[in-house]
Amino acid sequence: MKTLNYPQPGAPMQGYATVPATSDAKEYLRLMLRHKFGLFLTLLLGLFFAWLYLISTEKTYETSALVEVLEERNYFDDGSSVAQTDWNAPTIKEEANLLRSRKVLSPVVEAFDLRTSAEPKQLPILSDLTREIPALGNLVSQLSFARKYAWNDVSITLAELVVPREWEDRGLTLTALGENAYRLDDENGEELIAQADIGTAVTVEIPGRDALTINVAELDAPAGVEFSVSRASLQAAVSQLRANLSTETTDTKSRMVTVKLRGHDPVHIADLTNAILGEYTDVKLGSQNRSSDEKLEVFEEQLPKVEADLRAAELALSNFRRNAGSFGEDTQTNFKLGQLDKLETELLEKEVERDDLLKRYTVNHPTPKRLQKEIDVLNDKLRQVRGTLSARPDTQRELTILEDELETKRKLFIEISEGLQKLRLSNVGNVGEVQIIDDALPPRKPVSPSALLAIVGGTLTTLFLYTLYLTLRSALSTVISDQDSLERASGLPVYMNIPKSSAQRRLGSPTAVNPRKLLPGSSGGDASKAISGNVLALSKPEDYSIENLRGLRSMLEDVMADADNNVLMFTSPLPSMGKSFLSMNLAVLVAQTGKKVLLIDSDYQRGQLHKSLGLPVGPGLPEVVRGKSELKETVKATSVANLYCIPRGYSGAGNGGVDMPSDKEFGAFLNAVAPRFDLVIIDTPPVLSVSTAASLGKHAGSTIMVVKEGEVKEPQLNEALKRLTFSGVRVSGCIMNGSSTPTPRHYTYYQEQLD
Repeated sequence: MKTLNYPQPGAPMQGYATVPATSDAKEYLRLMLRHKFGLFLTLLLGLFFAWLYLISTEKTYETSALVEVLEERNYFDDGSSVAQTDWNAPTIKEEANLLRSRKVLSPVVEAFDLRTSAEPKQLPILSDLTREIPALGNLVSQLSFARKYAWNDVSITLAELVVPREWEDRGLTLTALGENAYRLDDENGEELIAQADIGTAVTVEIPGRDALTINVAELDAPAGVEFSVSRASLQAAVSQLRANLSTETTDTKSRMVTVKLRGHDPVHIADLTNAILGEYTDVKLGSQNRSSDEKLEVFEEQLPKVEADLRAAELALSNFRRNAGSFGEDTQTNFKLGQLDKLETELLEKEVERDDLLKRYTVNHPTPKRLQKEIDVLNDKLRQVRGTLSARPDTQRELTILEDELETKRKLFIEISEGLQKLRLSNVGNVGEVQIIDDALPPRKPVSPSALLAIVGGTLTTLFLYTLYLTLRSALSTVISDQDSLERASGLPVYMNIPKSSAQRRLGSPTAVNPRKLLPGSSGGDASKAISGNVLALSKPEDYSIENLRGLRSMLEDVMADADNNVLMFTSPLPSMGKSFLSMNLAVLVAQTGKKVLLIDSDYQRGQLHKSLGLPVGPGLPEVVRGKSELKETVKATSVANLYCIPRGYSGAGNGGVDMPSDKEFGAFLNAVAPRFDLVIIDTPPVLSVSTAASLGKHAGSTIMVVKEGEVKEPQLNEALKRLTFSGVRVSGCIMNGSSTPTPRHYTYYQEQLD
């Protein structure tokens, strides 16, 4: 059981608590549950934003193609040398740069006429929304300011658009006039063409500039709709195409390149990609063919000259041999040379044999002498043959020179002839260094926007922002939203947490009873029926709010243990806190226990307790305190046994002349009346609205501050407590009313078992 720490009489008010609030998962979940309807609306808002994003964002498609870049082949390599291929990342990067170069992209831009554009003028999001809802588009298009925008599907096709170079990348305004006619203005609104027919080329002479030519092939739009037409510069068009083009490789040394292109038309981007690859292949093959053509041109130019030199060398050698008789001389020379070689060989053998004999014999020995004579004879023959050769003319040397020259020119002619033949064969069967493995195909699904990502992102973003807002507001706000914050702000114990009651809301406003039906001798059924219809403790006694009030009834002895009298006052900082609901239902519950209870309505201006209890309008608290009414006439019995009530009196009916009782008068009145009852409950107006609570509260033994969840700020509560404290009012504790805490499951189960 929770221990209540009551403040001592005369103790100063604690004010703000110094212990900060704890933020745990349960508190956070309670915060979310209190704003579950806001979270639901935020979820719907996120879905709506996602839908707007999906309809306002044009679908983007992506197509891809696969290209293989082959090694450069040498058609003149005879296989004797080993080729070293350096294939690394820079090579692939160079190929990607070539593929994205203006040399490759410019012809594609011109072929597909990417420099000309024509788009209808639209308002962001709103135009997309009207296309989804044609009825809305028809309605908006009737407005005068909206006629120049496209609210439904419109189309335009330009067959030709040529503008001065200075006007490239600048927008022109084309306005549909209806009946297959249009008007053209420049970007400043000056008229260029007042009226032109569709399908007819129109040329406009512009002073100081080139002429402007336009030909609109098709135009389907209501009269007044404007289009923005422009002729982009080649650099801008190539840059735009390059921005949507990308290349990828799986590895730094890979020869396979994936080419990707993004756009809004799947068929168009597939054709563009294939055209880019075709142009890239032609550029690569063209550079290779140009190299081969240059070599072929050189070889074809040099071959006749080399052939002529070869024929001249052959003729010169033939004439020299015929004139010098060199054919017979060649035979004799060869014979002499053979004879000379034979003699030199025999001489060498004889000298070797002589040297061996001299190692065993002396020089005078007959055998060495014989060998020496033979050596001398061979030397004489050698001198004779050498003399014959040295006497011959220099014809042989000249003949050798002519033969060497002829052989050199014959080899050169053969090499050039073979190289020329290889070049011709390579040009006939050249396949280039690029092969397209996979062509680009039109994609079937867009890559963006993604419906799933848009829905998830939109809902999560809005929920996060709303949750962040709730968290920051809860952290920075001074509104009292739970029992803990009420305890911290007031420094007082919170006796009870009274939840919201759906049954109380269904009871409606209290209704008065006809006074004639309450005269002596009349039936009291109407009064009982009125009370049962206005008091929750009687109409729905099993309600969880009433069950909590029963708990408060059990705590009254502890709450009022140190009180000077049996008077209990209910007050609040602001109006509509539920004071009257608590006062009236607690009075009924206490009266049902057999105790005699007096309920006093001290809200002179707006008190409604007499209506809720089925009492007629009559003299009340101001009148009886000032002695203008008898006590037995003012204290009225109700249809609830042991429950009596003093209503607000006549002052609430617009009688501003009635003087309110003073503190002394009210104190004397309570001293005389309170002992006659077991419990006196006073329902007062708000502290911050009027001073009644501060004036009457000093005569009450106990005072309970009623605070409605989420309706009172901490400074307001502290100001109310400060006013009561300065007036000498003893505030015993607080009650949190209208709590959003759900009904416990065990209580619901218990009630079902009772039913």
